[in-house]
Amino acid sequence: MNDIALGVRFAPYVRVSTTLESQKDSLENQTSFFINYIKDKKGELFNIYSDDGKTGTSLTKRDEMKNLLKDAKKGLFDVVLIKSITRWARDTVDSITLVRDLKGSGVRVVSIEDGYDSFDDHGEMKLTLLSMMAQQESDNISKNVSFGIREKARHGIFHGTPPYGYSNEKGKLIPRYPEAQIVQEIFKLYLKNGWGMQRIANHLTENKVPTPRTVLGAKNAGSIWHQSSIKIILANVHYVGDLLQGKSKTDPSDKAFSQRHGYKKRIIMDEEEVIFVPETHSGLISREEFHEVQTRMKSRAKMRFCGRGKKSLFARIAYCADCGAGMVFKNNRNTYICGSYQKRGGKVCTSHRIKSNILKEKVLSDIRILAEESIDTNALQKVVQKQSGNKSEDLKDQLTELNKTFKQLDNEKIQLVRALTRETVDDTTFKKQQQVIDSEIKVVKEKKAEIEKSLFQQKDDEKRLISFHHEVKRFVQLKIDEDEVLRQALHSLIEKIDVAENGKIEAIHYNFKKPMGT
Repeated sequence: MNDIALGVRFAPYVRVSTTLESQKDSLENQTSFFINYIKDKKGELFNIYSDDGKTGTSLTKRDEMKNLLKDAKKGLFDVVLIKSITRWARDTVDSITLVRDLKGSGVRVVSIEDGYDSFDDHGEMKLTLLSMMAQQESDNISKNVSFGIREKARHGIFHGTPPYGYSNEKGKLIPRYPEAQIVQEIFKLYLKNGWGMQRIANHLTENKVPTPRTVLGAKNAGSIWHQSSIKIILANVHYVGDLLQGKSKTDPSDKAFSQRHGYKKRIIMDEEEVIFVPETHSGLISREEFHEVQTRMKSRAKMRFCGRGKKSLFARIAYCADCGAGMVFKNNRNTYICGSYQKRGGKVCTSHRIKSNILKEKVLSDIRILAEESIDTNALQKVVQKQSGNKSEDLKDQLTELNKTFKQLDNEKIQLVRALTRETVDDTTFKKQQQVIDSEIKVVKEKKAEIEKSLFQQKDDEKRLISFHHEVKRFVQLKIDEDEVLRQALHSLIEKIDVAENGKIEAIHYNFKKPMGT
């Protein structure tokens, strides 16, 4: 670290994991320390990247870290300063990946407390050890915190976000008004008035009742109540005055899920690990009402399942042509209607109503016509093979040329390394030439991948087309009486059916392009 040249551009990264006042003070201390450090080194301060109240176990929500990486690729600074590896990342893989990304951009990482310098750690041994220690420390803290939370829960102390209708005051759930009255109304409408969950949700939305996320002050809160929110409230045992904690926990091991969704995956805990403490706070409804609601919910769910399994031939393949929602089967009317209309009424879409027997008859008729108009399978196969054969030869020629180019670039890279070792080129020229060659190699690899994918796709398309013809003819020749067998057969042939506003079929999208002639 002592060989850092004058005028180097520094970019300190500071992070605290909570928004507590003591941690904010730590943030200010880190910032002040780095400013003085840069002055002592006669360097230039480019920017201070600060993630306030963000965990080090995940990179998903660390916006300033993402900005730091983007600016590093632009070459806006030379050295990243961190207080310690624990401030950098508490996951070993993340820590190493971050350092590698920065080194790839020519940026140095220096940790003051650990005496670490990424330009001196060629084998990454020191970084690996420091990162493993940081992760172990994080795991220990997490275990201790979890243990403390569970012990408090066993004594009736609530932890976390309170259910809608309650506030959390020093670990005790206290009814919060008017939300508590809304909860009581939801149970009354479901139990006494016989309303469905979606109807209750629509009622609350129309009356502009603040949603649970709005009450919590969430950034992405909406004004529309959903059926799922009503279901969560109706199934929450806290409303009878009992405490139930530890039903699930986060899964830090599934990083792919966290990166994809922006939050950690939750694991359902075994029943013996769930903490239940009766009568810890004031209930909003009686136990009798709660149990009656649970019985009714199970009964309705069973009825929906049975109806869907026996009657709904076109579930998940019939869609509204206007809003794109799935068509919902109404068992008592033997009719399909738009899912948006079913949930929100005529304000968002029209019914697109179509009788189940009419939909079935028209779809089967279209499949029969498809089979009659389809050309002979053997002739079709020859045409497809001839057409794909010409294109395949062209793609193979392109692939051969790309392989030649790749070998040439690889050879140029070897010659460049030899030139460096012989000192016929300096470090700066070497790096620039290496970047140019690597960039060209990347382009060649991407083109090769595209061509290989196209060649594979052509073979796959040919097989699928022939298979589709066989499937259509087999389907037409069979007389299927069982609805479940027919449903599976329809799903194998059809990807999507668009139902127009007047109840007519606008289009049938088959699982492979409809082969009407050549």
